[in-house]
Amino acid sequence: MRNMIDESNIKFELLRNDVKRDLLDYLKEFNYLEISKEIQIIDIKIIDDLRKVYTGPGFYIILLDEQFADNNCNFSFDDCTAIYRGHSYSVRDRLKSHLFNSEYNNFDFKNKVKYTVCLKFEEGIQGINLNEEPYCNYSWKVIIHKMKGSNKLIREQVELAFDEIYGRPFKSKER
Repeated sequence: MRNMIDESNIKFELLRNDVKRDLLDYLKEFNYLEISKEIQIIDIKIIDDLRKVYTGPGFYIILLDEQFADNNCNFSFDDCTAIYRGHSYSVRDRLKSHLFNSEYNNFDFKNKVKYTVCLKFEEGIQGINLNEEPYCNYSWKVIIHKMKGSNKLIREQVELAFDEIYGRPFKSKER
């Protein structure tokens, strides 16, 4: 059994590297200025803007029209810079947990995942509320790569590929 586990780990690592390499190529070549069914680019001002967001699995980038000295990520679009990137089985719910956290936490989680680690600007406070100061004073944008049929392992490789190309956004904290 031990040999089988060791061999399986080697095979998995090789496959993971192949998937990441393919995703690196995809992200490097992706043109965000071209209209594509593969992505959504949405300005987020109020919670109703989230209704436009894809509900399935995907990779997302949260952008803001503010520069931060400690942000080493160089991904930008439309005068906004990436401050966070992540993935989820349900992109809409995940973005709600990050950007409208109070509203999100009022939800009945009987049949849904409750996200407890969210975009953090203040120590000890998970998530923000775009309808409150100071966040309502900024322009927020999300870019979503739709990844229907993907699993967590594939979506994690997109995060790693993004970080390798652009640098990890400063608000993306790995556990």
